[in-house]
Amino acid sequence: MRVATFYQQQQNLARIQNTTSSLSTISYQVTSGFKAERYEDMAQEATQLFNLQEVRNNNDMFISGLEQADSRLVAMEDALNSMVDLLTEAANVYTLGRNELSPEVRATIAPKAQGLADTFVQLLNTQFEGRYLFSGQASNVEPLSAALTGNPFPGDPPPTTYYNGDSELQRVITSPGVDTPYGVAGDNVGFARIVAGLESLIFGLENNSLTDLDGAIDLLNGAQEDVSNMLGDIGGDMAGFQQLKDRFENTNNFMDQRIAELREVDLAEASTLFAQEEAALNASLSVTSRILNLSLLNFLR
Repeated sequence: MRVATFYQQQQNLARIQNTTSSLSTISYQVTSGFKAERYEDMAQEATQLFNLQEVRNNNDMFISGLEQADSRLVAMEDALNSMVDLLTEAANVYTLGRNELSPEVRATIAPKAQGLADTFVQLLNTQFEGRYLFSGQASNVEPLSAALTGNPFPGDPPPTTYYNGDSELQRVITSPGVDTPYGVAGDNVGFARIVAGLESLIFGLENNSLTDLDGAIDLLNGAQEDVSNMLGDIGGDMAGFQQLKDRFENTNNFMDQRIAELREVDLAEASTLFAQEEAALNASLSVTSRILNLSLLNFLR
């Protein structure tokens, strides 16, 4: 084989090797849709991909926390709405008892008030995923552990000595280094008014005390406004958390697009390039074949 022919042959073999490697890469891109199988094969984009994925993972954590907080708020809202119905029933019991002239008949109404008090204890002790909703951060403790019984009207605002929980509200992480309080705790004045109002209602019915009955309805009427305010606060928390959740999800959508741009290949472009490289490989193989044939003829001569 002549020196010139040998050199040409070596160049062509190197070209075939490079084209074969390129075809292998492009073939993976066409079949998988990704630019490379490993991050180290796309060093320029790898740092951006790692950073974007880290931010996205953090956003997913924030979204999960917000969704859990929202579920707790929904459970709180349900309990408070049930308390609204309970207060309406308590007002009806008051009216029934206040209109009775006989102490004996009035006393027979007391069990209805006691039943409402027992229901309220259950509502204030509402749990979600094994945690008490109205105990603040001490969510492993019952906010109200003792049954409500008849007691004289204590004045307004009433004490919160019934409460076993924490005055600190539950919190959720809403951004790096920021946690936000939400919900209501069992020492809210509205709950204190319900406790004292129901106990005064029971006491007034059992002891034929109009003073305690009238004090009870004042507390219960005040509690209706308090519960309405609590529902408004919870609605505000839910709306605020939804806005944050939407913002994180929109950011994730943007990052998903950017990650796709960095990782994924343009299939049309890759297919075109594959065809070009395949044609180049066939051409190189054809040239190699001709060179080998020429070399063999030279040898035979």
